[in-house]
Amino acid sequence: MIFVAVGTQFPFDRLIRAVDEWAAQHALTGMAQIASGEYLPQTLQWERFMTTAVFNQHVQNADLIISHAGMGNIITALEHRKPIIVMNRQHALGEHRNDHQLDGLAWMGQLPGVYTATTQDELYALLARQHTLQAAPLDNDSRRQTLVDFIDQAIRA
Repeated sequence: MIFVAVGTQFPFDRLIRAVDEWAAQHALTGMAQIASGEYLPQTLQWERFMTTAVFNQHVQNADLIISHAGMGNIITALEHRKPIIVMNRQHALGEHRNDHQLDGLAWMGQLPGVYTATTQDELYALLARQHTLQAAPLDNDSRRQTLVDFIDQAIRA
């Protein structure tokens, strides 16, 4: 089961539509948290917003998490030992106020268990090999501290 989450601040119809279409073509089941998006999934189950408990239950049940490039979802995936694909919202497409998600994507992709896509084609290439995507190993405390340090620097900037 895949779990797609776009956060609560902005919709991310491009991501939801791409995963929903992939799921339809490949008979996958999944749940999507779509925020205020206009696109309503046809294959994936969906909710606009979720409580933390419901969100965490979907994370726990998922084999793979797909998300906007939000640090909270990345940390949640690492904590639950789930591989995560992150895709950035693009300012040029009106998906965000700026391209800060793109700026961090290269760094995020260096974290174990975190896979990145900037386009639908890159997302589909990762989904095609979803069963080979690995979660971060348990002995990853130094990398986790690196992530915490990165977040601290981003917040202070």
